[in-house]
Amino acid sequence: MAFFAKRNFSFEQIPDLSGKIAIITGSNSGIGRVCALEMARRNCTVILACRNSEKTLVVVKEIQEETGNKNVEFIQLDLMSLKSVKAFTDEFKSRYNNLHILMNNAGVMMCPFGLSEDGIETQFATNHVAHFYLTTLLLPELERSAPSRVVNVTSDIHRITLGKLDLENISDPKKYNRTTQYGKSKTCNILFTRELSKRLEAKGVEVYVNTNHPGIVRSELTRHVASTSSVVTKAFNTVFTISVEDGAVTQLYLATSPEVEEKKYKGKYFVPYAVIGKPSGVANSENGPKELWEFTEKLLAEKITDYERVSL
Repeated sequence: MAFFAKRNFSFEQIPDLSGKIAIITGSNSGIGRVCALEMARRNCTVILACRNSEKTLVVVKEIQEETGNKNVEFIQLDLMSLKSVKAFTDEFKSRYNNLHILMNNAGVMMCPFGLSEDGIETQFATNHVAHFYLTTLLLPELERSAPSRVVNVTSDIHRITLGKLDLENISDPKKYNRTTQYGKSKTCNILFTRELSKRLEAKGVEVYVNTNHPGIVRSELTRHVASTSSVVTKAFNTVFTISVEDGAVTQLYLATSPEVEEKKYKGKYFVPYAVIGKPSGVANSENGPKELWEFTEKLLAEKITDYERVSL
């Protein structure tokens, strides 16, 4: 469990990030906000990529005031809309030519069945498809800024996905189970990490793509699981969960530590605190990464009229 784990990284070890540009999705609360705050402290230009403008603008101001770093910005991003993803990247590219760190942190967990604006099941749409599209649209900037980083936040719950992902039925309400679907979406984070890293390495590009399980974190992510005011939930949180600060440690390590480049960490799965782990089940399958990549590109081509497949 995370609270017994060895600590291989701390906020104090984050290097100076002057001149670096980072995008963090889902960064107006929870571990995403902590990551934005700590990277801003180290002089990074940080873009908070979030849906709620009113909430995020308050957080931007708070981070600017606490760190003295005025290079903290908000660009709206709704991961339930592929149109919004494209609009976000267009806006980012109009402001910046480079991108050194992309942290795909946002996610939803075990929510009731629903569909995105594009007709894709909510968890699969938010946790995988939108981040796949976002990342691939930003590859030119990431490659131009090499050595750069991509961090995909996953979960250890991926281990419950032992059989097939059944991608063809991923948005079928009749086959929906909120827990297994969450596990599948988190499995996709790992498979995507592995395949993207493999393709970039084959191209000879120094983009370090890794994925991490942050730990069982006390945050808004669990709002669909249980009432935060219940006695059971409070007891569970006290004994088994970690703070958002501790939850942010591993992905901050992957996003900022010189060790990632020194030790050539690519396509790896990390657990608290900044320790290499080993995924299991479908996430560790041989053919899964390529199959997911091809399915996602096919899905995007169906949903986006002028979609261009990734040249990797």
